Amino acid sequence: MKTLVVAVSALLTLSLPGPGATQTSPEALDKLFGPIALYPDALLGPMLLSAENPSRIGALSEWLRSHETLKGTALQDAAKASGFTDSYVALVLFPQVVNTMAEQLEWTTKIGQAFTADRSAVFGSIQRLRTKAKDAGKLESNAQQSVTTEKTASGQPVIVIEPANSQIVYVPQYNPQTVYVPSTVVIKEEDDTDAAVAAGLIGFTAGIALGAAMDNDYYYGPYGWGGGYRMYDDAWDDWYDNREDAREDVMDHREDAREDVMDHREDLAEERGDRARTSQEERTERAQTRTSTAAERTDARTTAATDRTEARTTAAADRVPAEARGQSQRATSTTADRSGTRSDAFSGYSNGASQRAASSRGASSRSSSRGGGGGRRR
Repeated sequence: MKTLVVAVSALLTLSLPGPGATQTSPEALDKLFGPIALYPDALLGPMLLSAENPSRIGALSEWLRSHETLKGTALQDAAKASGFTDSYVALVLFPQVVNTMAEQLEWTTKIGQAFTADRSAVFGSIQRLRTKAKDAGKLESNAQQSVTTEKTASGQPVIVIEPANSQIVYVPQYNPQTVYVPSTVVIKEEDDTDAAVAAGLIGFTAGIALGAAMDNDYYYGPYGWGGGYRMYDDAWDDWYDNREDAREDVMDHREDAREDVMDHREDLAEERGDRARTSQEERTERAQTRTSTAAERTDARTTAATDRTEARTTAAADRVPAEARGQSQRATSTTADRSGTRSDAFSGYSNGASQRAASSRGASSRSSSRGGGGGRRR
């Protein structure tokens, strides 16, 4: 049996619209979605969503190659923890589908573009193709799938494909060139998938268990398409609204975070500016202090010099009178010497002679007095 990646890759290549086809026309859409229109809705929904961002499909394919040891819920949890959103998490249990979408990236991109541009037109193409396959006797309920016709809330009939067992999904394999046209070939149950595909019928790969939960949210729960007819009803719009709300919440959170970062940066810039201004003011004050100190030192040196000059001038002025007094004394002494009236130490010699002469005259006088007296007593 061919692997899914080889069989689907070949079918996808055959189904791409020709160069002249417009992707919005019903014929172009039928060619584009023919290879997956008969997939169960629980798998088709995540594929359509994930195709809107095909670059993530390539990233998911690489991620799966590095996590081959994980299975089931553990694999889903690891993908969620790695940052993949719900539609990609739903695909991790189908690595062959992911690899095919990654290898046929041109086709995957066109699917995503068409689905983003006009979801109703895409659903219309899927329903046209399912009707053709059912009318051709190729699409029916069996051990792998349940095929029913349901009505949406608006009363529109839709063909719904669901797993026969809600916890096990079988991926169909078929040739989109033959499965939508009538055929009289009958394939017995024991015939394999390759024979069914060759006969223009639908074969199936081995079943994929959706995980441990009885009602796996990634395929049937609150992620919008909900499985079954709900994928074609208002629930899809509700899911888109919820997703947009979630995105807006994320964007608001990011914007708030950016604003917080900008505010923090502005605060830091203001703090740096304040510190810079404070540092400049301190440097200016220190410079002014140094200038003031230098001026004070200059004034002090000038004052000291002035004081020294005044002291020297005063001292010089004091010496002039002393010298003048000395010269006057010398002049007086000289005059005294010249007039014989000098009364210094040397004048004692003349004074002594005078005193001695006076003493002699006194003695002589006293002697005469005594002699005269004696003469009278006689």
